[in-house]
Amino acid sequence: MRRSRELKVGIFVLAGLFFAALVIFLIGDERRLFNPSVEFHSQFADVQGLKAGAPVRMGGIDVGHVSKVGYGTDARDATIYVTLKIVESEAGRIRKDSTVKIATKGLLGDKMIELSKGESAEGLPPGSEIQAEVPKDMLGAVGELAVKAESALGNIERASASLADERLHDDLRAAVASMNRVLGHVAQGEGYANRLLASPDEAERISRAVTSLERAGTELSLTLRDVRAVVARVQSGPGFAHDMIYGAGPQKEIQQFGRAAEEVGLTLRGIRESDSFAHDVLFGGKGDSAEALSNVTAITADLRSITRDVRAGKGTLGALLVDPSIYEDLKVLLGNVQRNDVLRALVRYSIKQDEKAPEPKPAVDASATKE
Repeated sequence: MRRSRELKVGIFVLAGLFFAALVIFLIGDERRLFNPSVEFHSQFADVQGLKAGAPVRMGGIDVGHVSKVGYGTDARDATIYVTLKIVESEAGRIRKDSTVKIATKGLLGDKMIELSKGESAEGLPPGSEIQAEVPKDMLGAVGELAVKAESALGNIERASASLADERLHDDLRAAVASMNRVLGHVAQGEGYANRLLASPDEAERISRAVTSLERAGTELSLTLRDVRAVVARVQSGPGFAHDMIYGAGPQKEIQQFGRAAEEVGLTLRGIRESDSFAHDVLFGGKGDSAEALSNVTAITADLRSITRDVRAGKGTLGALLVDPSIYEDLKVLLGNVQRNDVLRALVRYSIKQDEKAPEPKPAVDASATKE
């Protein structure tokens, strides 16, 4: 009986030890405690409660644990030294620019180390120091928020103090009153602003103006396109303009133009320096040319006077042009002539007599007769 009880106790203890070893193995395997590892070091001013055994994660995966956290041997040194155990198979992922920082694990506030991958092509050898980032705990973040909130409240207080100024209120009231007067004139006045807002004719006129501007813009675009085409044609050549601007130019035409200009210049100089009629016409002169000019001027004056009298109805020609009764009389007379057979026969007879009239004999010289 007693032996049976001892056997049961022994079996229970063995089972407890087995389960304890299993739990230790599982936890150690999860934290990779049984894998070969290498050491890295880092320094912090504040570890925020980080303890040995805390996990080290890279990209959310456990790659090691914290093996040691503490101060150095020098009592005046306030730096906290942290030793990291990184699994040897993962140590090759640590780059030269990798950094470590203290992060919070879960809602209970446990601390751990977060290791960044880095972007450098050069790896960090084991035993090296990894650069640490400045830790930011919750209280520090709250303190920064409090400082920013205090600054914002100060700005709001200054803005509210400016808004509470009586002069600002007076200026605002005056501005609102002026705006009301302006809007009243616009709504009820007779100026252009009221016509612009209320008159359909004004709106139609503005629409026509906008349409005209659009049409002018379209025409201008077409004109500019044609100008660009002409310029491109001149640039590409061939042609007279291209040769004149970009080439040696048509020498023959240029020489002809130069000779023609020279002849024109000589002609003008001859007129200016001579005593010809052209010189007297352009520059004035004396003698026969001046008298001829005065005669031409007098004839022109007489023609103007005759034209003026004719327009006024003076004389036979003026009466014929101005008096409609004379026109009617002539029309009646000519019509009667066309319709009167007797007159037509008389006209035919007169024409025949003129054709049969003998030619006049030449006069005989009396002195020749006497001889």
